[in-house]
Amino acid sequence: MPRFHLRGFASAEGILRQIDLRTGEHRPVSIGDASVVKDFYTVVLDDGTRSDVWEERLAEVENHVAPLVRDAITASVWQPTDQERFDLSAWIALQYLRGPDHRRMLGDMRSMMVRMVVGMGGLAYLRYAMAEGMGRPVSLAEAEAVWDDIHRPQGPVIQVSGLDHVSAMHAMLEQATEFIVGRSWHRVRFGRRTLAINDSPVALIPADDHPQFLGVGLANAGSITVALDRRTLLWLGEPSMLDFDFPASTTLARAHNTSMVFGAERFIYTHPDDADPTVGLSMPRPERQLVGHGEGTVTDFANRDRPLADVLDQIATFDGSPDGIIANYTWPIPGYSPPQFASRMI
Repeated sequence: MPRFHLRGFASAEGILRQIDLRTGEHRPVSIGDASVVKDFYTVVLDDGTRSDVWEERLAEVENHVAPLVRDAITASVWQPTDQERFDLSAWIALQYLRGPDHRRMLGDMRSMMVRMVVGMGGLAYLRYAMAEGMGRPVSLAEAEAVWDDIHRPQGPVIQVSGLDHVSAMHAMLEQATEFIVGRSWHRVRFGRRTLAINDSPVALIPADDHPQFLGVGLANAGSITVALDRRTLLWLGEPSMLDFDFPASTTLARAHNTSMVFGAERFIYTHPDDADPTVGLSMPRPERQLVGHGEGTVTDFANRDRPLADVLDQIATFDGSPDGIIANYTWPIPGYSPPQFASRMI
């Protein structure tokens, strides 16, 4: 979290109220303590050295955007230029992509993919891939331990590195920015009501007719909200509307704060004197499910008894179609640690 952004929700002494949604605990924290996750974007290069280049790049973006955010908060008439609008959009897109929720989502998506390809290949190919990767015979018990772990209802745990995360951010940033810059922009300045922020501070509000079974993202959200400080809200609506300031209302403040609670990865932040946006909600809140697992999603791909020769023949004749998914994986599987039983034998 950028410190300049959190400062707009803190007391004069730089103190925030932090609400831990996993425990329900409220405690005062400084801006510095709230904004730091050590080495979150540190990249380990091929030669083993550690690089903070992405931390530096993000700091450059924040330093450039901070005056634009201050102007949006303080200007009596706010009319950003096309370039300022683009720069703010890119910053909002980075805020959306850089958080711990998106790193967890990347891990969940890779977990689903691992489960799919391993299940598609069957137990015999898993055993074959493990033996090829380790350069020794693999017992049936070793392969079965890994198979059972990967096919748990919650799927395998896949760790996403800092390099994986920043690479995904880089790949998605341009499109994410386009989804934001083309919307209608509305500033809302509150007098009595106050706003909360969280550790994933871009709120996605579904349209009234949004299907319940469909997830909400930047592309299909009815509205996107970003609290610039505790009394200034940026409301990004449908592209067809003109840009103008919205009048403040309890409905708009409540919609944003509710989305902050629902969309937080773990923490909510408010000014120490402001209303608690979690009042009336069941606490602690269960962890959000970002990507589906279980029946009806990936379990249908499991073909435990598929013959090894069938898999090897498919790999040999695969035409490289980008739409094709085959069990052509190698061992070790990136980001995956085998269960303790299997790792002891390995």
